[in-house]
Amino acid sequence: MQARDLNKADPLALEQEVERLMKASDTPFSLLMVDVGDTGQIFVRSGLDASRKVLLNIAKSLQSFCRAQDRLCRIGDDVFCILLPGVHKKGQITLAAEKIVRLHSDVIQKFDPLLHSMVRIGIVSFPQYGNDPASLIHKAGIALDSAKKTGSPYVPYSSALAQALIDQWHLKQDLADAIADKALELYYQPKFDMASRRPCGAEALLRWTSQKHGQVSPEIIVSLAAEMGLMHELSGFVFTTSLLQAAEWPGIGKQLGLSVNLEATSLQQEETLDMVAKIFSIWGNSERELTVEITEGALVADSDSNFERLKKLRSAGIGISIDDFGTGYSSLSYFRTIPATELKIDRSFIANMLESDQDRHLVEAIIWLAHRFGLTVVAEGVQNTAEINLLTEFKCDVFQGYYFSEALPQEEFCLWLSRYKTPEGFL
Repeated sequence: MQARDLNKADPLALEQEVERLMKASDTPFSLLMVDVGDTGQIFVRSGLDASRKVLLNIAKSLQSFCRAQDRLCRIGDDVFCILLPGVHKKGQITLAAEKIVRLHSDVIQKFDPLLHSMVRIGIVSFPQYGNDPASLIHKAGIALDSAKKTGSPYVPYSSALAQALIDQWHLKQDLADAIADKALELYYQPKFDMASRRPCGAEALLRWTSQKHGQVSPEIIVSLAAEMGLMHELSGFVFTTSLLQAAEWPGIGKQLGLSVNLEATSLQQEETLDMVAKIFSIWGNSERELTVEITEGALVADSDSNFERLKKLRSAGIGISIDDFGTGYSSLSYFRTIPATELKIDRSFIANMLESDQDRHLVEAIIWLAHRFGLTVVAEGVQNTAEINLLTEFKCDVFQGYYFSEALPQEEFCLWLSRYKTPEGFL
């Protein structure tokens, strides 16, 4: 095919080519479904003409890759398919995929060396995975979807891959039902004030134990909810439930602040931020502080816009915590403008500071710098007295970790609060 024939997506042409190859001979072949990356970035940065030119150059590079017997089809805005007769062994497929990756990188680098646009390739082989053209194309799509989700440049189709997709589909359906039925749980891990040596707050942590899938990690819950477009509903559940449950905390729990995590995708949604502010106005009270924890990486991405969004939460009386500090792309410049009230040092630095001079100096420097900008500092993952003593020497404000308590479900947390006594050594 000539590059000019690729201006229009034609999925039917691909199916016809696959069927022709299947009927023409018994020669094995491979189908490579190639997603050439987010050319929308180029459109936003440089305009329509530039994005068309880059896409045309990508199409030409794919055509230069093809041999005389190969077939190249366009089936979507950024998706091409290549049929490679005689190519079916693992080594051959790997060489072909890696060459496409290099060609794509060359085109992008010539246009803009700073642009990060990664090609993704899904691969399926005939006759190993069926004799039906539509089914073969579908399996290549499954492999491509896996490449996108895992970040791999190319993924070959396999039966295990298909089963994993089916399992994930069931998991998504069950999670959607759990969110709708409010079947998820919140656990609470206390935070301790260094000066008073008493609990000063608790962090709400999401948990889900599925009857079919067992304990599902919070990371998977959030990832799947984002894929399904359910982050707004999930955030609503977490903020409403945590504020309602915090109102039930006995004794010292009545004065504890509440910290709730807000995911990066939610930070980009104005309606979610408005919802959080509204929930706090309804279910919050003047005696309890609400702090929203946002990872450093989420803050740094599109920082100017994110800072403006966070200012709306601050104006509603909600605190802002920079979570996992030190693991993202830390920049001293954003300390000047970030509307934060708290900084949480990532547990990896706390765990290593007793053995590592570098980590110890880094923790001390972070605490000093945060205090200069008026931020409260929380040390995550505190597990022993030696860490507490060193953090106290550095004038860290708040401690959180297994030394005091693991995260507990609501009923157990209320019982823990009613029985709380200061741990020995924490005096």
